[in-house]
Amino acid sequence: MKLVKTKEENLEENYLELHYDQMDEETGAVLERLRDTLKYIEGTYEDKKVTVAVTDIFYFEAVDKKVFAYTKDMCVEIKEALRDLLEEYEKSGFVRISKSNVVNIYKIKKLQGDLNMRVIIYLKNDEKLVMNRSYKKDFYDKLAKIQGGKSK
Repeated sequence: MKLVKTKEENLEENYLELHYDQMDEETGAVLERLRDTLKYIEGTYEDKKVTVAVTDIFYFEAVDKKVFAYTKDMCVEIKEALRDLLEEYEKSGFVRISKSNVVNIYKIKKLQGDLNMRVIIYLKNDEKLVMNRSYKKDFYDKLAKIQGGKSK
């Protein structure tokens, strides 16, 4: 499969176009990956309804029976429960790191060990989250799967 990228001035919206003779395994896998990343979630930001691309979300957090999605610029209140969000967006790279946090693995800058076998997660937006040790195995299994390797 080859990839052709073309920059076009004054497009109203970016688009992808796929040309194929037969749907082979490689093409199907690419389409499946795109399907998982081209999802949107609705929520409330500053008393206004907003729609956010799931790929823009750094992490979800549950606080006082409310769930929030954090992007680079916003903290959006979401109506879904944390467990439902995890189930829905797991294929998009989200993994639970504590009872109240689900992180987007693609938004992680680096990992650092901490006391009591916890891990500090540094995100690309310069925020830090703490992964509890009971979630480490699942986290590293997910990370290995995404990287195409074997789990620890």
